[in-house]
Amino acid sequence: MATTPPADAGHDQADGIIRAEFPADLTSARHARSALRRALAAWRIDDPSGDAELLVSEVISNAAEHGGGRRIGLALSHHYEPGGQAGITCEVTDSSPALPRPRQAAPDEERGRGMAIIAALATASGVRAEPAGKTTWFTLAVGERIQEPEAEAGA
Repeated sequence: MATTPPADAGHDQADGIIRAEFPADLTSARHARSALRRALAAWRIDDPSGDAELLVSEVISNAAEHGGGRRIGLALSHHYEPGGQAGITCEVTDSSPALPRPRQAAPDEERGRGMAIIAALATASGVRAEPAGKTTWFTLAVGERIQEPEAEAGA
């Protein structure tokens, strides 16, 4: 996992960054997935694999469990990968200065695989220290823009 943020180059700032804040509890992952779905719909971007929702859930769940605070910040933006494929950047901020540590979960453990899942699916990921905690981020190439239906002839 990298320790520096992704470069802002390539981000389409015209569409802006979508920000949300959630309580650091069991509901935060559900709320974050909903915010992601709304953002993807607003940007007309498809996520047919569901990888974006899975990764958002993992990062938010880690912040809720290990973040040491009462609130979690979420920032979503979209960009285009070098080949022109749509992509998203997700940043999750919590109040704990402790950096996440990947670990090898035992086969019978129900937890402990989040960082490995992020590393396997994300285009890039990392953590950066903040004045009051840390921000964990990832970028992910996602589906093409959803085309708007064309108006019927004569309509």
